[in-house]
Amino acid sequence: MADALSLAASMRATPTEALPAVQSAFSLAHVYLTEAHLLGGLALVVHWDMEDDHRADIIDQLGKVAVTLDADSLRGLQAPWTHPLEGSLHVTLLHGGPDVKVPVPAVPG
Repeated sequence: MADALSLAASMRATPTEALPAVQSAFSLAHVYLTEAHLLGGLALVVHWDMEDDHRADIIDQLGKVAVTLDADSLRGLQAPWTHPLEGSLHVTLLHGGPDVKVPVPAVPG
């Protein structure tokens, strides 16, 4: 059985820019997206499955599309690999300036 890992991040993008960028990052990292949800233009939540150890790839690919993982998420992805992982990534979308970040509660699952 796969371990579950919840990741949090932020990205300076509109919802129409964020979804294809995150989808591309996961695809290039060979990590399967199982669901994606935009939450009112404030956040994007994706659910994923990682069969093999592609954690370094997902960190690199998310960085290339300007997704900034929080410190706990980075530590979780850098922990020792034991078996397949599944989880979610909650991306808070930042629009229009540095002080308009709106906290959005994480979606369970």
